[in-house]
Amino acid sequence: MPRRPARDIVSHLPPAPEIRLRDRIWFTAYYAIAFVLLGLLVFNRKPELLDVAGRSFAGVGTKAALLVTDTGLFPVYATVSGVLLIAAIVERRWLRPVLISIVTLLAAWQVSDACKLLFHRPRPTYWVGIHEPSWSYPSGHTTLVIAFYGFWTAVAWMSDLPIAAKRWIRVAFAIWAIAIGWSRLALGAHYVTDLVGGYLLGAAMASGGLIVYRMLGSPTESDTAAA
Repeated sequence: MPRRPARDIVSHLPPAPEIRLRDRIWFTAYYAIAFVLLGLLVFNRKPELLDVAGRSFAGVGTKAALLVTDTGLFPVYATVSGVLLIAAIVERRWLRPVLISIVTLLAAWQVSDACKLLFHRPRPTYWVGIHEPSWSYPSGHTTLVIAFYGFWTAVAWMSDLPIAAKRWIRVAFAIWAIAIGWSRLALGAHYVTDLVGGYLLGAAMASGGLIVYRMLGSPTESDTAAA
């Protein structure tokens, strides 16, 4: 049987960007559905095994936890966003992802706050260091760290950076996301399921931002089209 030329085979494959976009839409739906299902699971129910086990972290490394948790406050994100916006004004081709990341961040913040009111899950009573009066599910800290930094980690992975740099960025992001979650447990501010819910909601928001990013075209694609 004669072999088909490689170009002929490739020409019959679906366009890669369309596959990636469709996958991201599905991932967004999966994350959102998982978030809602988890919220319904913990709604009006007492903490169970996993959440009870998470209490063992409370009070461990309080000073470090306070420092880490402060990096997840909105003023820090506003500062980082401002620096990125200034940089994007200088390097105009990055203005689009910067604006998308800021809109994603703001949307994640508002959706997280709305979901807290929707599920109105009480906070743990064993808080350490600071007492936060808002509802518990989902964790706003874990939502924002995934929505914002997760978006930028994915953008970096799609860029022309060296593969080693991309891997280090992913590792650094994973460590930071876990550290943020740990700090919330160490301060007794959330249950484990609150953190997981925040990670899921943040992933849905970041994935939604990436859908917009791909639909509008990445800076590299825009440069190629212009050429």
